[in-house]
Amino acid sequence: MAYYKSDRAFTDYVHSRLALPNIYQRIGYIPFDLPPRLSQTLDITNGIDYSFRTQKGEFITIQERFRASRYSSYNDITFRYRRDNNPFSDRRESEFYKIKATHFLYGITNGNKNDFQKSVTGFHKFCLFKVQPILQKMEAGEVLISNKIKRSIINEKRLIVPHIQNHDGSSSFIAFDVKMMNELWADEVIVFQKGFF
Repeated sequence: MAYYKSDRAFTDYVHSRLALPNIYQRIGYIPFDLPPRLSQTLDITNGIDYSFRTQKGEFITIQERFRASRYSSYNDITFRYRRDNNPFSDRRESEFYKIKATHFLYGITNGNKNDFQKSVTGFHKFCLFKVQPILQKMEAGEVLISNKIKRSIINEKRLIVPHIQNHDGSSSFIAFDVKMMNELWADEVIVFQKGFF
């Protein structure tokens, strides 16, 4: 529980101090406040952290994930994928299976989680992208998941992404190379980015 609270504090700080002024306001996304109870339910059940309206009046929902600066050398966005060792079978499918947000913001900050209020002042890189087109491409066979590779590859206009186990064996993740996403799909998926390409 203590880990969740510290992680939540880091995420809330990055959202309010960096994401709101430097990403959402710059592209004209206007925060849309939901009743607290509904907002909490959407977060827990659908992975939706925030809601916005675009300047065109479109309602969008966003899941956010922020990382410490030690991940800045990586050029991909990751989704938590599986927890196969979880004793509860209904908890083995992780973040990727549950996401219902229309958009995902993945950002790597210039500081550390343990002293974020002093060290985090900006983003090394971030990518705001649409989720549904990626899920549709997976259903159509344009995105494949493989546990035999360590980095994403393009093969015959398909994106093959790695399924990687975390070192402690507790969970796994899948990683999408942002440059390759842009090469294959550009504006169809990527809304706004900095530092990935």
